Amino acid sequence: MTSLKQDVRCDGMDLPALPTMLLRSVPTMLFRKGPEQEPVDIELNFQAPAIDRVHLAKYCQAFAHFKSPVPLTYFYLLAQRAHLAAMLSPEFPWPILGMVHVANTMEYHQAPEFGKPLELRVQIEMPERAATRKRVRPVYRVSFYQAQQLLVECISTYQVGAGEPPVRGRRREVPAPELAGFSRTDLWQLDSQLGRSYAHLSGDYNPIHLHPWLSRWFGFSRPIIHGMYSVARAQADIEMVLQAPVTAIDIAFRRPLILPADASCYYRLDANSEGKLVVTDPKATKAYLDGSFKVASDFDFK
Repeated sequence: MTSLKQDVRCDGMDLPALPTMLLRSVPTMLFRKGPEQEPVDIELNFQAPAIDRVHLAKYCQAFAHFKSPVPLTYFYLLAQRAHLAAMLSPEFPWPILGMVHVANTMEYHQAPEFGKPLELRVQIEMPERAATRKRVRPVYRVSFYQAQQLLVECISTYQVGAGEPPVRGRRREVPAPELAGFSRTDLWQLDSQLGRSYAHLSGDYNPIHLHPWLSRWFGFSRPIIHGMYSVARAQADIEMVLQAPVTAIDIAFRRPLILPADASCYYRLDANSEGKLVVTDPKATKAYLDGSFKVASDFDFK
């Protein structure tokens, strides 16, 4: 059946800076009330400069254990900027600061070359009946290219309104993660200032990561760490243990990790260089995120 939706397309813009876009996103809390009719898919193309070696070095230093010259999760910093730029389009109907990241998939296809600019091809795919459903999850696809060659794909799922305070009543009990056959890496000790320090590195100054008073606006008693900080730290731990770069990772975020906190990363390597990972509390009674990964010791980084 042919869709009645028409995509919104725009090509060739420079990728805007993240802090400026976050300021522009604040008024959407007041003026965007959700779609009155079915929202359209959005497609944008952005140009970005070559990878900044100085910034990349600071990113790698923050996690210490990467074996990848350009970690897969580093590309998410650019992908997030592309997400926000697309959400600032007038066709995007929801408040931006109410969007919560619930899942992320990234995969390397070819290693990047230093000194060459990047092209980002962005799509926001709207789910069916998005105008009438209470919980809506648009899917954001960002494809990174150099000289028409596909480098990395990043697929992110966000939920509209997932940051609202929970409804009072019976709480659903979630069983402890099953960790048979898993090994644990180092214990993570996450202090209360980590959200701020990672925001300085990533440019993501979302209020839920910065200050208790600000995070209460979105239903959290204290700041929560950025989900992709936890993914990057898990990637770094796995690369340290396996001495090989992670070339694909598929993550679901299960619950926020409220700062300060301790956490543990568990991994299991299965056949064909594929594995599973889980990030839990120190006693492994609850999972903050889980998913799968691939490693490739022979991946050709230039």
